Amino acid sequence: MSSPAHAIYSSTLSLSLQGYEFQPQYGVQLIFNETAESLLLCAAVCSQNPSCRTFDYDSSSHRCRLFEADLTNGAIIAMTSQTSIVGSVILSASLYASMYNQSCSACRENRYQTCSSTTNMCQCPGNSYWNGSMCPLQLFANATCSQIDACRSDLNLSCIINSFGEFTQCLIGNVSVHDKPLGRSLSILLRLLL
Repeated sequence: MSSPAHAIYSSTLSLSLQGYEFQPQYGVQLIFNETAESLLLCAAVCSQNPSCRTFDYDSSSHRCRLFEADLTNGAIIAMTSQTSIVGSVILSASLYASMYNQSCSACRENRYQTCSSTTNMCQCPGNSYWNGSMCPLQLFANATCSQIDACRSDLNLSCIINSFGEFTQCLIGNVSVHDKPLGRSLSILLRLLL
């Protein structure tokens, strides 16, 4: 069993077969593109970075790329070279639920949640959000969203609310309720009641 001081380096990874690399849906999801001497070192760099969900490593060029992306917004694609491999961090609700919104001591030295300096509580890492059980990645433009913080705020995206007060999709702009149709509906309803 590892000591708590090393917990941040601990994560479970799934590796693809050789001959594959990761292709993110958006360029902004590439967070690291350097060289590493081995697959193990590339995996360790990913494990140390709370934003890293996926990495790929090419053993001939020693290229190590880390991505703030997973298979919900990227793909593992076949390459002609057989020297590249993809690794994905395996996530589950059990990694999050026991410490979310707890005192920072609960998530110290942990890669899955970070200590918020404003609330002094364990929170989801940047560009992810709490969905009630874990911290999935925030969504990009035009994605369907179901809560206020589900969209990439660093890209000025908001989860827009429709005239029925329902969250709809991630768009550039402020969260807003289109009150004219709802206002008309309410006035018609009030007239019927009177």
